[in-house]
Amino acid sequence: MGLSACDIGKRVQPRGESLTIVASEPEAAEGLDCQLDSGAACGLPVAGPLRFRFDRWLLPTTATRQSLAMYTSGTGLGVMLRPSYDAASRTIEYNFDAPMPGGVVFNLRLLDADQDPNGFGFRGFDGVSLNSSETIAFRTSVAPDPTASQVLAVPNCADAMRVLDRAGCSGLGCHSREVSSNCTGTAAGMAWDQSLQQCVNVPRMGLLLDDAQGLQSTAINHVAHETQNGTDISLRFESGGRFGEQMPIIDPGRPENSYLIYKLLIGEAFNRELNDRADALDPMRAVPMTGDQIGHARDWFIQFGPMPPDEVGAPTGVSLIDTYNTLAAWIRAGASCP
Repeated sequence: MGLSACDIGKRVQPRGESLTIVASEPEAAEGLDCQLDSGAACGLPVAGPLRFRFDRWLLPTTATRQSLAMYTSGTGLGVMLRPSYDAASRTIEYNFDAPMPGGVVFNLRLLDADQDPNGFGFRGFDGVSLNSSETIAFRTSVAPDPTASQVLAVPNCADAMRVLDRAGCSGLGCHSREVSSNCTGTAAGMAWDQSLQQCVNVPRMGLLLDDAQGLQSTAINHVAHETQNGTDISLRFESGGRFGEQMPIIDPGRPENSYLIYKLLIGEAFNRELNDRADALDPMRAVPMTGDQIGHARDWFIQFGPMPPDEVGAPTGVSLIDTYNTLAAWIRAGASCP
């Protein structure tokens, strides 16, 4: 997984391009042209959600309800929203606490952090904001919400260890206590490194991912060596600072602030699978990162190789998208490893 450095990336300046919304639900003016013969489902479903896909990863501290305002047109009554951010698709989703009234016109205002007097608004991980605040007007449909909320099983520590093993992170010996079969007869605690074409000491950088004790003692709430900036690797930034500095390998409750996740997202195998599974008709689909986007992420805070290494790729039959979904859900639920 390439955790073999002791400093963060180069101190590059934010790029000149503004943060861009590439797709939104609702679309601008959605439902405003509904007629009597348009059907009850014309407009945004009363249960939502609102979804916005951006051209780059968001600064997680701005993926909040304060970055967006939703209110009724005319009366100006505000609506409380619950945000959820997914780094793989670069999408933020806002859910309602209860279904909205049908046939009502709402306004959405997405804030520009550089212009808002309180500093609220979206920013990319590299610090750039929207070019200006955007307002979207839409109408909710009059049809009742036909979907029942689904309760999905939350992955546990065993599930996380299973996908890490299958993806090769611990299964190939790099981040486990096990000696690789092709390194038997060497010094204790060695595994084959494909990029170096030789046996290397393991676990690499002391990172153990093959059991609960290893996850607790080396990954969960432990700052990644590659993001270290300063003399104390146990010190992490809770807010402020430059995104990526002192980032934990696994930050319980926050997959969007977990270095392990970003190491997966920049990999060739992960992005190739995104391309193969993409649904061109879904505007909110997770799209592969371009080489330029990966380079920008590397310049900003991600050092050395992805997870798994590009020269190794995903083991046959392993879905790295499923690996991401399991790890992200487990981390979001608190990354518990009893």
